[in-house]
Amino acid sequence: MAILTCFILSVASTGLTEAAGILPDGPLNASVGGSVWFNTTLTEADGPFISVIWTFNVTDFIISYNPSSTDIFPAYQDRISYVSSTVSLELRDLTLKDVGEYSVNVVPNGGGRINLDIYEKISGVSIKASTEQIIEGSSVTLTCEASGSSPSRTWKKDGSDLNLSENVTLSEDNTVLTFKAVKKENSGEYVCLVSNPISSSEAKFTIVVNYGPENVQIEGKDLINENDQIKLICSAESTPSATFTWRLNGSEIIGSSAEFLKEKAQSSDSGTYTCEAKNTVTEKQSTAEHELHVQTGCSSGCSSSGCSAGCIAGIVVGCLVVVAAASAGGFTVYKKRHNRKPDPQSAEQNHVYEEMSSVYENVGK
Repeated sequence: MAILTCFILSVASTGLTEAAGILPDGPLNASVGGSVWFNTTLTEADGPFISVIWTFNVTDFIISYNPSSTDIFPAYQDRISYVSSTVSLELRDLTLKDVGEYSVNVVPNGGGRINLDIYEKISGVSIKASTEQIIEGSSVTLTCEASGSSPSRTWKKDGSDLNLSENVTLSEDNTVLTFKAVKKENSGEYVCLVSNPISSSEAKFTIVVNYGPENVQIEGKDLINENDQIKLICSAESTPSATFTWRLNGSEIIGSSAEFLKEKAQSSDSGTYTCEAKNTVTEKQSTAEHELHVQTGCSSGCSSSGCSAGCIAGIVVGCLVVVAAASAGGFTVYKKRHNRKPDPQSAEQNHVYEEMSSVYENVGK
């Protein structure tokens, strides 16, 4: 064995360095518990091979082969398969201790070396938030946890690459995603993809940013008749949806939904309606006001504009009277102008013109 060791060291320091072309470029990647093949570029036609020696990290003997004998080092018994026609080697039941450089020397064909990297498969990927209830304006972190060796992390939002900013940052190893002051626009599905050269896995987390209420508004008529229906609708931007409280002139009235409805209005229903929207998560509230006037003393012919049918008819008649009066006045002015006596001076001028016309006619003859 001492002679073999000296031979291995001699090979490592001489011919192997000079002839490193029978193994592919490395490194090779494999998983813990898996297997890997060290395939050379030699074929059966390149034989016969007088001597073959495989080593690990230069000094650890794996297998020595020649046409008359094969010697396998005890640590590799039942862990390797050897193909004599191509001098290729399979190594099984890999552990992290198998990481390193593997060398082969073939007489008379030369030798080669290649590195083997072994990884634990990525597993147990999960995303954990720093808080269960995410409220707009608060600081929030998402932590991407995983098991496995040499993990690399990549984040996506709603299927696209994550856009970082002063408000949205990642730790140096991409493990922690931080929102300095989370906004409602940050809501969405976040994916953390964890990978290494031999495996990958991902986890998803949906952020729901609770915000509001804001932009509270009331829709409805501001003038109705007595016994008409009152219908007011309150809206607000809020996550989760806001709850509503209605008040009339400062006093709370029945109704907790977004719609306030009363079938028959009374004069006492006139006043300022206030809708208070509240978010039970953010514990914020916001209000909107609406003025409503219920006009009384009108029959069913009353309009929401405040003028009855009789009132409208009176206006129409009045307009017709004005138009008729204007027409009559115009006719009178025309008649006066038509009946006006001609001015004597104008008549004399006309007579002169007639006489001159006669002169011109005589000259023409």
